Amino acid sequence: MSTSKGDSRENVALNRQLFLDEFSLSEVALAQPVQVSRDGIMIVDAPGKYPECDALITRHPNVFLSVLTADCSPVLIWSEDYPLVAAVHSGWQGSELDILGRTLIIIKDSFDISPDKLNMIIGPGLSQEYFEVGPEFNDKFPAEYLHPVPDTDRFKFDNNNYLQETAIKQGVPESQIEMLDYCSYRDDDLFFSHRRDKNITGRMMSLIGIRG
Repeated sequence: MSTSKGDSRENVALNRQLFLDEFSLSEVALAQPVQVSRDGIMIVDAPGKYPECDALITRHPNVFLSVLTADCSPVLIWSEDYPLVAAVHSGWQGSELDILGRTLIIIKDSFDISPDKLNMIIGPGLSQEYFEVGPEFNDKFPAEYLHPVPDTDRFKFDNNNYLQETAIKQGVPESQIEMLDYCSYRDDDLFFSHRRDKNITGRMMSLIGIRG
């Protein structure tokens, strides 16, 4: 779904259209963050490309928010009570910068929508089993999300649970959060993985929007 790793524009365009055809959409309906693995968040009202951000929010129909991933976790947010959707890209860098928590705060402050009125789905991303990180993560995240690797100074980081707990602390009910039981690294017949494929890999697209 991305040309950033050398795939031809023609092939990527075909892949995207095959995917979008499943929803009777075209690429002109997409709002696409130009992701930089930081904490940029934008409220948007039209399709297009949005530079230097990793999360988009909209209340406008027929604006379909997308994120690209290949180990980082996509987070899709919506409300049953209000016309609002959001899409967040959060690997460990975004999680360290609290991009999901900040997105939920912006939704509450900008639209007066309480977090308990939101639903969320997390993943597929890298599971803790395959998310090995260095000793510096001991200063980045609480110990409950870091499983020590025996006889080393390294850890295995549970990004998806960290994201879930972030949302719960902001007020999203746990019963309204679904965490997909997939791993981008392990499930190689289904997903691309930056880590497994040593950075020579494609990207998946996650998508959410409001039908007009």
